[in-house]
Amino acid sequence: MAQVGKREFLQKASQYLKEVEETGAILTITHHNQPTLQLVAIKPKTIKDLAGTIKECSFLKNINRPVMEGFEEWFS
Repeated sequence: MAQVGKREFLQKASQYLKEVEETGAILTITHHNQPTLQLVAIKPKTIKDLAGTIKECSFLKNINRPVMEGFEEWFS
């Protein structure tokens, strides 16, 4: 985790923003050597992020039927 002073961050903000976005590293911004802020990239969620997370799945009802009662009437 890198640290940078508030003044230096303001002077080179676009450089630091690009670095955090590309690397995913956390940047801590300090004021008088005290950590005050953290800059963190937000990773977009994709289907690949879910791979291996679902261990078991079961269905209580027929998954091919509409969830809402009377749904078929909307299209008749």
